[in-house]
Amino acid sequence: MKMKYGHIIIMAMLISTACSHDSYESRPDDDVPVVDTRTAISFSGQQGEEQEVNQGTNRANGMTRAGTPLSETATSFKVWGFKNMSFSNNSYGDLQTVFPGYIVNWSSATSSPSNSNGWEYVNQQTSGDEQTIKYWDWNAKAYRYFAVTGTPSYVHNTPDGPYVFTFEANASPVRNGEGTDAQKIAANIAETPYFSRLWFSTGNAGNYPDKQFGKPVTLEFLKPYARVRFLFNYSYAAEGVKLTEKSFKPTNGSKIALKGTVTVTYALTGTATKETYTVTPEANPAEGETLDAFTEEYIPEGTEKWYTVFPVASQGSYTMSVKVNNGDRSAVVPAEYMTWLPGYSYTYIFKITEEGGVVIELVQAAVTPWTELENEYTVYNW
Repeated sequence: MKMKYGHIIIMAMLISTACSHDSYESRPDDDVPVVDTRTAISFSGQQGEEQEVNQGTNRANGMTRAGTPLSETATSFKVWGFKNMSFSNNSYGDLQTVFPGYIVNWSSATSSPSNSNGWEYVNQQTSGDEQTIKYWDWNAKAYRYFAVTGTPSYVHNTPDGPYVFTFEANASPVRNGEGTDAQKIAANIAETPYFSRLWFSTGNAGNYPDKQFGKPVTLEFLKPYARVRFLFNYSYAAEGVKLTEKSFKPTNGSKIALKGTVTVTYALTGTATKETYTVTPEANPAEGETLDAFTEEYIPEGTEKWYTVFPVASQGSYTMSVKVNNGDRSAVVPAEYMTWLPGYSYTYIFKITEEGGVVIELVQAAVTPWTELENEYTVYNW
């Protein structure tokens, strides 16, 4: 009996010890935390990086400046994001939706995995499904993103077809209400949405360090306008030289458009890896929605006149006409220099020669930052 009783005591102790061990491991304060090793997708927005390209006789020059943060002029945008899971014959396919038009808002706090650069999309919805955090898929062959501000109309007819956005661009002073022409132009431009360039990247960031795949998505935004200015340089001391009746306009006598429709297309599959766009000037423009000519010179630390215009994919040559000390002079700028892309500024510099003539000296193109309508730009004297 004593031996059996002793066995019972030993077994009871073993059972007690086992129960105590299970109870110890199950206490919440001793649980080992699970570490999420996934990489969250986050966003950053900026206006186009300024890149100046100067073209002229026997001259080529360029310079680059950092882009302007989008948050200085817009605090919200809507983003679409997609991934392609297959790649063959230089074509990306097997489309999957990642961001079906999420609202992204500016926030100075950057403490969450989805907000590393001041822009937050998680739980930013105003209606509909909850916006949840998204993670990079390292098995994807490519990612692509694009975004718009405001509420422009768009068409997406088929699941893997392109998204097509339509914007009205109005840089004219035609507007209801009071104000100067400059104020009305500024108001029309301010109401125009930004659209982004197509962000596209392929490959795993671990295998392709130069790729943006897996890094914060920096979207480059622009407005559907171009800006134009002209100015004069002199090849000699200009004392006593008087320039009057300046006119820079299409050689064929057509009008300069200030209003129209811009259509931007973003492909989701296939071989296209950049956005495309078309421009359509107003078919029956009202008075004030076109210009006959650019007539006001840009004078540094003076008028600093820029003309904001509707972009033009192609057009004919332009002619500069001016009276130099009452003598009629002119110079023609070839059509190859008269393409105005959305989001770019164009400077046409004419040189007054010692003989009193006028020649085209330099054409300068630069990405336009839309933080202000009148920004300072470097003037190159050659």
